Amino acid sequence: MSINKEVHIEQEKVVLRKELGFVSAASFVVGSIIGSGIFISPKGVLQNTGSVGLCLVVWAVAGLISLGSALCYAEMGAMIGISGGQYTYIRLGLGNFLGFIFAAQKTLLRNSISQIIMLLTFAKYTVSLLPTCGSPLLLEKLIAALTLVGIVLINMYSSRIAARLTVVTTAGKTSALIVICVGGVVSIIKGVNSELSSGFSGTRSDPSSIALAFYSALWAYGGAANLTCLVEEIKSPGKNVPRSIMTGCLFTLAIYVMTNVSYLAVMTRSELLQSNAVAALFADKVLQNISILIPVAVMVSTFGSTNNNVLSTSRITFTAARDGNLPDFLSYIQISQLTPFGAMTITVSLSLLYLLPADLGQFISLAGFLDAFFDACTFVALIRFRLQTMKDAHRPVKIPLLIPILMSLVKIYLFVAPIIFKPRLEYVYVAASVFTGATLLYIPFVRFGLKVPFYDNIVTCLQLIFEVCPPAKSEHKP
Repeated sequence: MSINKEVHIEQEKVVLRKELGFVSAASFVVGSIIGSGIFISPKGVLQNTGSVGLCLVVWAVAGLISLGSALCYAEMGAMIGISGGQYTYIRLGLGNFLGFIFAAQKTLLRNSISQIIMLLTFAKYTVSLLPTCGSPLLLEKLIAALTLVGIVLINMYSSRIAARLTVVTTAGKTSALIVICVGGVVSIIKGVNSELSSGFSGTRSDPSSIALAFYSALWAYGGAANLTCLVEEIKSPGKNVPRSIMTGCLFTLAIYVMTNVSYLAVMTRSELLQSNAVAALFADKVLQNISILIPVAVMVSTFGSTNNNVLSTSRITFTAARDGNLPDFLSYIQISQLTPFGAMTITVSLSLLYLLPADLGQFISLAGFLDAFFDACTFVALIRFRLQTMKDAHRPVKIPLLIPILMSLVKIYLFVAPIIFKPRLEYVYVAASVFTGATLLYIPFVRFGLKVPFYDNIVTCLQLIFEVCPPAKSEHKP
């Protein structure tokens, strides 16, 4: 019997497994938020705020914004019950065209940016432990590439193993931040407060710089929404999605603010701004003989966050392809392992390609700019669900309407500030390229269903080689 016939017979059984309970889901949220950001973003926040006082305010406010955003995602995730996260909410709330634009930029650009930032941070801390001379960028990129391939292979083999890896790495990264917090408190008790006493001296007040500071901070807080990409793989999602998101966000808010207080208590402004490995410098100054523990913990942290990113963002691609908004091969599931093979293949391929010209600072700002627009769209979709299209739907979680309204306004400000208040042409080019490119793809291939020559033949060969098949129709309806 051919594979195609076997696939047809077993079609209804080919679905993603429900592997995540509350502990795994909460660990996933914390693990997705705590990644490379807290170890590299402090530099960007301080640089764009100009003062210690405003820097800490931005970290605290960014945490509250993250919490407000998470509450919105908790309501939508528990109510709708379809994987895909933001893509699903934008598509259902604001139409298929905008949903396609989000899925296209996420698959072709944004997913890879996230992974490259985390992987290069992992590689920088790995190289810091090696007896190298200078700054071997080629070695860092080689380490990043090999790490990504290993993580994707783990996720292709088993979602359960990937979820367990999340729990282990979350424990490691949380322990590292607790050590930093304790070290900072001890230093303050001893009378060390290198920059804390400077307060708001040197504060920058232009809106564009403040927006860029928030990009860096919100990058560090990003990740809570990733859990909603996995709704179809979570046990009792109506209960576990909101509980996990709330637990993860509140914990991270507290530990991030305290971590930055510790950094600023121990390091001078110039040391922090010049360092590409803030946590490693902190460890050298405070932990001394056991300072090697922090770089190792950062490596564990960024490794775990990359694993979480691959696990979650591949589901956006998977869901969009299942809906017909991306090539259907990207929704194909590996028959024996029941993992989204097609989505993960495009993820690793594009990330390896973009790794070649990677620049951390530019990537973080670009990621924040794109996120601000689509986050605003997501919160507007929630408002529309509440007032129009799903106002009578059952909501296991129902937040005050004021929260998505405020979140929408905040994200709109973060999107327009770098363009209006202090024009930055690179952001205009990025926005124009994303929307124009997505429109040129949508009209022929989605709207009119244009077929690519030899596509079916190629897909058939890939099915035979990798033993993959289309997923069963989703049983989850909004």
